[in-house]
Amino acid sequence: MVVEFRGFNSSQNNLILLCKEHGWDPLFLENNDDNFNWDVLSRELEACSAAGELKLCEELSKCVKRIKGKPPVNYSMQFEQYSMPRLVKKRSSYLWFNSLMLWRHLFVRRRAGHVLRLILSKQDLEPMVFCFEQKADFAEQWGLEMNYWNSQQKHDLVIALGNSASRLGLSHPGIAQCLEESTLSVERANKLIVLKAIKQSTLRSRSDYEKSIMKAWSFDPDCDTYLDLLRKVVAFRLRHEKQNGTLMADFGREIVEFEVAKKLVRFLA
Repeated sequence: MVVEFRGFNSSQNNLILLCKEHGWDPLFLENNDDNFNWDVLSRELEACSAAGELKLCEELSKCVKRIKGKPPVNYSMQFEQYSMPRLVKKRSSYLWFNSLMLWRHLFVRRRAGHVLRLILSKQDLEPMVFCFEQKADFAEQWGLEMNYWNSQQKHDLVIALGNSASRLGLSHPGIAQCLEESTLSVERANKLIVLKAIKQSTLRSRSDYEKSIMKAWSFDPDCDTYLDLLRKVVAFRLRHEKQNGTLMADFGREIVEFEVAKKLVRFLA
């Protein structure tokens, strides 16, 4: 359902100008869009958030609230997450950091188990592998707990545990490894959200999408997902242009790989 803003044209232009002031080229907000709807803005906010533009998300949310007030019920929860406190929480800093600073006795090493329970309780979870015996190596146990939640794809939680480990003075290779892995997983997931938005945007071309994929790959060449996306783009173009005729039928995969390799070499050059 489209929810229109009365007389929104100039205000929508203000949103676009706000994006540009923050160095963000809008993916969905358009100057000539006479029937602005909440879904368009929510998609823009999702892409901004995934790209790390947290301050812009906050400013856009404030601007829209001044124009229209509260969003429709079916968007209210979604838009609430773009308030700065919720964004900070989403980016794994978590509000419990502030509360822990008020409980300095919890930072004593021997109370690490209490801190662990507090962190997990924020997601209604309990420690799964942590050994609470006083003779245990708490740094090692902390790393094992992080490894468990890493295997459960709870990457934001793992990052929160990793960040708090340094505050507790806990250092272990397992902590560092899990923190690195989960941070990379979150970054990749966010990058894929942005790439999907670029693909869906009517303000971007297929060439823009290709270049964005290659740029993402150049910063993270170990991620095969980017290459898979590029292969799909190349294969679509070859089918659309009907190039190579019968060769595509017999050697389609090899031709796609060759074209992908050429694009990457040109991009890196």
